[in-house]
Amino acid sequence: MPWESLLYLLALLLAGLITPGPNNITCTVHAVVHGKRSNVPLIAGMAVGFVTVHIICGMAVDYFDEDSTIGLAMNVLGSLFMFLIAFGILYLGRSKKIQHFPDVVPKIGFKTGVGMQFVNGKEWAMVFMIMTKFLNDFGGGFIGIFTITSITTSGGIVAMFVWSHLGEKIKTKTDEPGIVKNAYTVLGILLLTLAIAISIRGL
Repeated sequence: MPWESLLYLLALLLAGLITPGPNNITCTVHAVVHGKRSNVPLIAGMAVGFVTVHIICGMAVDYFDEDSTIGLAMNVLGSLFMFLIAFGILYLGRSKKIQHFPDVVPKIGFKTGVGMQFVNGKEWAMVFMIMTKFLNDFGGGFIGIFTITSITTSGGIVAMFVWSHLGEKIKTKTDEPGIVKNAYTVLGILLLTLAIAISIRGL
C-alpha cells in the first residue's frame, strides 16, 4: 500500500468534500427543505455518477503517459483548478450574495443525482487530477482505477450523508453573515494550502 500517496489522496478527497460545490450544497439545501431522508435516492444517483466519471477519467489518464505533453497538461490544469477554487471560495466568503439558503427547492432524486456529475466541472477537474497524480501509485490500469474509485466514491457517499444530516444545523448558522464569512475564509485557506502542497509534490 503506497501510504504517502493514500494520505495525499485522502487529503484531496477531504478538500473536495468540505469545500462548496454542487453536490454538497445540493444535499444540504435539499435536506433543509425536504428532510434528510429525501436525499437517499439523490445520493444513490450521485454514487452512480461518481463511479462513471472516475472510470472515464481513469481510462483517459491511463491511455496517456504521465510524462507526456497531455499528461503534463492534465496535471497542470488540475492544480490550476485547485488554486482557482481556493481563491473563488475566499472571494465568496466576502460576497454579499452568499448569505442565505433559498426557501424554495424542487424535490429531486436518482436521475438528477446521476446527471449532476456530468456537468460538475469541479468534480471532473478533481478526478482528472487525482487519477493523473495517483493512478500509477495504486497499480495503474483497471486495478488502479478500481482502487481509487472505491476510496473516493465511498468517501463521497459518507460525506453527502453527513451534509444531509447536518443540513438544518448548517442553515441556522448560515443565517449569520459573520459565520458564512469565517467559514468560507477558513475553507479557502485550507484548500489554498493543499493546492500549494500538491503542486510542490508534482514538481
